[in-house]
Amino acid sequence: MTHAINPLDPNAFQIHRATVRDGVELAYIREGVGGVPLLLMNGWPGTKRIYYKNIQPLAEAGFEVVVADNRGWGDSPVPADRAQHADAANVSRDMHALMESLGHERWVLAGYDFGSMASQDMAIRFPDQIIRQVVWNGFSPAVYDEYHAAGIPSDQFEEILEISDHMSIQADRDALVASLDTPEKRREFIKGFYLGRTWREGGPVIPLAAPGAFDDASAAFQAEPFMDADVLHATLSFYETSAKPELLSEVPMLFEKNTKTETLILCGMEDKVINGPQMCRRAKIGYAKLVGPFMIPDAGHFVSWEQPEIFNSALISFCRDLL
Repeated sequence: MTHAINPLDPNAFQIHRATVRDGVELAYIREGVGGVPLLLMNGWPGTKRIYYKNIQPLAEAGFEVVVADNRGWGDSPVPADRAQHADAANVSRDMHALMESLGHERWVLAGYDFGSMASQDMAIRFPDQIIRQVVWNGFSPAVYDEYHAAGIPSDQFEEILEISDHMSIQADRDALVASLDTPEKRREFIKGFYLGRTWREGGPVIPLAAPGAFDDASAAFQAEPFMDADVLHATLSFYETSAKPELLSEVPMLFEKNTKTETLILCGMEDKVINGPQMCRRAKIGYAKLVGPFMIPDAGHFVSWEQPEIFNSALISFCRDLL
């Protein structure tokens, strides 16, 4: 019987490294070698640690689980050139190159938040290589005209800004990182995304996670990689390029329906930043081969950590015939 993993142990899994393309090095975990390839994509603020409750059970179920830190995130080195920092398209290409370097021609793909943008770019860009896709608490294909025609708010970024100004604050990453001028300040800033924080002075605390899903120790564990100022700065390129699309490495492939990839949609109901009902309505339009959406109670933005048994069983059931 495999020994139990402590999900708060940074050394719970062996860390591998690979140079994938253009000198970009990624740190990654690979467990269950020989199983059905499964690539788990990180959201913000997250690293491969957000999957420490999932890697072992999914590997034991028959997946070869691959989880990598995006370029400049976590244990992956920060590119020297600011223009090479992470955005959806280059992360998609990085992870695609990593999976091919590991000998995989096709794989199952899963992601949330920023990771859902990179995963959906990959599913559209490389449709014949993605067997199935799982998305939770993330962004849907940006088919704005069809959403508008269906009476669904089309601009997902504006929707988020209505209840949270973190995207505009983080778009000026130079100023934000300068204001967070100690490791302790950076840790407390990131912990707030797991424990609930006030986005506006005097405003309400906006939780991303379900109440009690994270305590101080688990929030600190997730925040620890961001205590490095260069890492925090690099990860915020997602927000900077969202505000300044001219800085993108290339236009991400997010502006068309996904017509080829069977996609399972999950949604943590307690997430107050991603609008769950609207995400589910968009999913019915954005994915031609839709499974779900399924709303998960007592979970917010970080479903894989908050409800790992439900998350793991959903992936296993979705891929039962492959396993």
